[in-house]
Amino acid sequence: MIKISFSEILIYHSSIFSPAENFRRGMGSVAGTFCERPEPLAPWGVDRMDFEPKGAFRSSEISYSYDGEDFANPRILVVGCGDAGCKMVTRLSNLDISGAETLAVNTDRRLMPQIRADKKIHIGRGILRGDGAGGDPEIGRMAAERSRPAILEALGKRDLVFVAAGLGGGTGTGGAPVICEMAKDLGATTVAIFTNPLGDGWWQGGGRSSATVEIDNLVKAANTSILLDSNRVLEMAPDLSAEQAFSVMDQLVAEIIKGIAETIIQTSLINLDYADVKTIMSNGGLSAALVGESDSKDGAEEIALSALRSPMLYMETKRATGCLLHITGGKDLTLKKAATIAGALTRELDPKANVIWGARVKAGYEGKIGLLAIVTGIGIQHVFTRNDTP
Repeated sequence: MIKISFSEILIYHSSIFSPAENFRRGMGSVAGTFCERPEPLAPWGVDRMDFEPKGAFRSSEISYSYDGEDFANPRILVVGCGDAGCKMVTRLSNLDISGAETLAVNTDRRLMPQIRADKKIHIGRGILRGDGAGGDPEIGRMAAERSRPAILEALGKRDLVFVAAGLGGGTGTGGAPVICEMAKDLGATTVAIFTNPLGDGWWQGGGRSSATVEIDNLVKAANTSILLDSNRVLEMAPDLSAEQAFSVMDQLVAEIIKGIAETIIQTSLINLDYADVKTIMSNGGLSAALVGESDSKDGAEEIALSALRSPMLYMETKRATGCLLHITGGKDLTLKKAATIAGALTRELDPKANVIWGARVKAGYEGKIGLLAIVTGIGIQHVFTRNDTP
């Protein structure tokens, strides 16, 4: 229990009224009305208040007790929509994420038993009879709309909602934007995190038009939409099978969400809180993720550049409008080293970009440094730049 005492001095006009009248009128003004026998107003938790009016001044000693207050953590929900999104949520559940609940939403009844989540919703049963959306985004959208009451109930009152999905199919492509809109309408900061299909067919030629529409639908529906290019995994590890590549992407999405959620909730060397996330992501638009890990003996510039050299989406970082950066290291991570890394990454962004960064010391990270950055505002028109380059 903490005992706090402080003196309060109020100035009253004494040139006309007596001290007693000054006190009566002064307290009446504070209360909003003039009364003959006002009841003194006291701060919350005041045990005793003695007013001793003395001429033009009143001095009082106020004591109260404070036993601590239960400030709740931000309410975080991770929603997986469609086959790919539900696999991401299952992967996240296997990682034992701290401080967030999980929700799986799908049309295919056969996959529901395999999904691991705090809650599952089988959508579109009346129109699809559990057979899935058949790769049709319009069917996925209708399934989500018809299950709106159940989805709204599951979303509830949240501060931060992640919606994970894979584009190129039916349920995730059509349903995820609907869920994002619901979450945003309920007042949550909504972050869509999604992957594209393997292969260049979705990006190039006739597929580009539908890809642009699919991305744009999510960008409009969510506050921030993080796009991860699945093909980057094959470029960095060409010997992986398609199944292994998808598994890597699921793991990456889970690690990004887990990293952001635990960064908000857990105490860090330099804290990032929900207000910081909201500042960067409330109007982030299309965004990208930088994930990297380096030897702690490397220079700060090299650590920052190593993450920039392997982004999960081709982008022009100089166009970024914001960046949420978190650095993780062992006990050998110094504040100076963390600040230098943040400075090195910041110099690669637009000079006007809003950069908020934090750092955490974590067991098992001795000798290495992990970096997670969400770079916002890159713009949809720049996603396809690599396909225009000969």
